[in-house]
Amino acid sequence: MSVHPAHAERRPSPLLPSAAPFAHGGEPALRLVQMSDARLVALLHDARSRGDELDRVFPGALGAVCIGAAGAPDESRTDSMARMLTDAAPGLPVAPVQMALLGTEVAPGDAVCELWQCDAHDLRGARHGALHYRYSETAGLVFGSLVVHETDAACDAPHDDGTPLERATFDAYRALFGLLDTLGMPHPLRIWNTVPAINAVQGGLERYRQFNIGRQRAFDACRRALTGSVPAACALGSVVPVAGDASPAAPLAIHFLASRTPADSIENPRQVSAYHYPAQYGPRAPTFARAAAWADGHAAPVLFVSGTASIVGHRTVHRGDVVAQTRETVANLAAVLEQAARQGHGPFSLADLSYRVYVRDAGDTAALAAIGRVLRDAAGPHVRPLFVHADVCRDDLLVEIEASAGHAMEWLS
Repeated sequence: MSVHPAHAERRPSPLLPSAAPFAHGGEPALRLVQMSDARLVALLHDARSRGDELDRVFPGALGAVCIGAAGAPDESRTDSMARMLTDAAPGLPVAPVQMALLGTEVAPGDAVCELWQCDAHDLRGARHGALHYRYSETAGLVFGSLVVHETDAACDAPHDDGTPLERATFDAYRALFGLLDTLGMPHPLRIWNTVPAINAVQGGLERYRQFNIGRQRAFDACRRALTGSVPAACALGSVVPVAGDASPAAPLAIHFLASRTPADSIENPRQVSAYHYPAQYGPRAPTFARAAAWADGHAAPVLFVSGTASIVGHRTVHRGDVVAQTRETVANLAAVLEQAARQGHGPFSLADLSYRVYVRDAGDTAALAAIGRVLRDAAGPHVRPLFVHADVCRDDLLVEIEASAGHAMEWLS
C-alpha cells in the first residue's frame, strides 16, 4: 500500500475533507477523524471509482476503530464497516469496539468509524499472530489492535495460571509489550480495553478484577513500571451474556497508540491513583494513569484522559444518581486538566476536549439527555460527545467519560 504525506496534492472530490494541519511549527502531531458508517461507505465508493487507495483519502492513516453493536447472528454494520476497511487497506489495523451507539439521532445498528492519522509517508502494516499493527519510523508512532478469545488462551495451562480471562489478558499484554520493544517504540501512550461481561462474577471473582490480575502480571513480567509512569487507559465492558463460569463468546479486544518517546503521566489530586487502590478492589490494582500528555519535538502536546468516573479518593460517590455522577465526573476531568497544566501541558479547558461517554442504562433516555446537558453546561454548546452503551468497571458506576485534546479533530457528517 502506498502512503502519501499529509500535504500531498490530492485530486479534488466533493466527498473528501480538507486536510487538517499536522506537526509543523507546533501544530498537532495526530489527527482524529470520525464518521458514520454511511459516510465511510460513500468515501470508499468514491475512492474506488477514481482508483484511489485509502491512503489517498486519509493520508498517514495509522489505524481505525469501528464502534457499534455486535452482529449476531447476522453481520452488523460495524462488522461490515470493518470488513470494507480491511478490503480497501489490508495493512490498516481495524479495532472493533462492540458497543451500541446511543442518542436520539442514532438508529438501531448505526456504527461510527474513527481514524487516527499522523504526518508520515513511511507507514508499514504487519501482523504478528493476533496482533495487527501499523507504524512509522519517521513519526515514531504505532497503532495496534489485538482481539483474543478466552477459549483460545492457553487452554492447556495449569489451573494455577489463573482464569481464562487472566491468561488471555496476560498473553495479550505480553504480546503488545514484545512488539513495542521490537519496534523500538516501547512507550504505550493510550490503551483501550473492551472486556466482555466485565462485572460478571466467575470463579468467585469479578471479571474486571481478573482482567487487572492478568494486566498487572504482564506489566511485571515485561519489566514495566507498575506505578508512576504508566499509560492512560480504560477498561469497559461489552454487554454480552455469560452462562455460569463459561467464557463469553465475545472477545477481549485491545487497541493502543504507542511511541518512541514517553508520555508524562498525570494523576488527579481528588483521587487515589488507581495503581494505589486498596485491596478491597481486587488482588491486583488497575495499572493506568488518570491521563497522559505526549509531545514529540516541536509538535503541540496531545492529552489522553483515561476513562473517568464518579470516584473521589478511591470510593464511588452518588450511587444510583447518574446526573450527580456525571457532574462529579466532570469535576474530575477538570481536576486532571488543572494538574496537566501544573505539569506544563496545555493549558487545556473542558471545551478543548473530544468526549466519548459510556452509559450503563441504554434505555434511560432522560438520563442520556441529562448527561448531555451537564457536559454542554460545563464545556459549551458545541460539544459533540459520542454516547455508547457499556458496562463500567464498577457495578455502582452508571457513567464513565474519556477524552482527548491537542490533536486535530474532524467529524464528517
